Amino acid sequence: MKFQIKNTFAPISLENIQEVEQRYGIKLPNDYKEFLLKYNGGNPIPNVMFTTKNGILTSYLVYVHPLFEREMPSLVSNFLYFNKEEKIPSNLIAIGHDPLRNLVCISLAGNDSGFVYYWDFMNDDCDNPSYNHLVLIAKSFSEFIEGLRTD
Repeated sequence: MKFQIKNTFAPISLENIQEVEQRYGIKLPNDYKEFLLKYNGGNPIPNVMFTTKNGILTSYLVYVHPLFEREMPSLVSNFLYFNKEEKIPSNLIAIGHDPLRNLVCISLAGNDSGFVYYWDFMNDDCDNPSYNHLVLIAKSFSEFIEGLRTD
C-alpha cells in the first residue's frame, strides 16, 4: 500500500525514541520506530482502511500519533493516560485512532509483542481492561501498514 502522511509533526531522532523508551520502561518494535523516524505521526492520505484478522471489523486509520506533542494526542500522552490509568492492558500502547476515536494499539511485550490491535470503545469496560475488548489487526506493524487499503 502506497500512501503519504500529511500534517506530520517535527522530525524526531532515534535518541528521542530511546529517551522515551528508557523513561517509561517500554520497548517499541523496530518497524514502528522506523515509521516514527520517517513520519512522526500525522494523517494518512488518501483515506486508508483496515480490516481485523477475523474479517468482522473494518475501519479507517485517520491519525497516527506522534512520539510526543503538547497539543495533540501522542504516544507519550496516550501512555500516561491509558496505561498509567490502567484503561488498556499494560503491555499495549495506543498508536493511532479511527474516526470515532477507537484506538489502534501495538503490543510491546509478551507472546504477542509487535501485534497490532483494534480497541473499540463501544464494547469496552474500562474498569477491567483485558484482551476481550481487543481485536487483532496484524501480527506486526509492517503487516498492518501493508494491509491498509484505500476506499
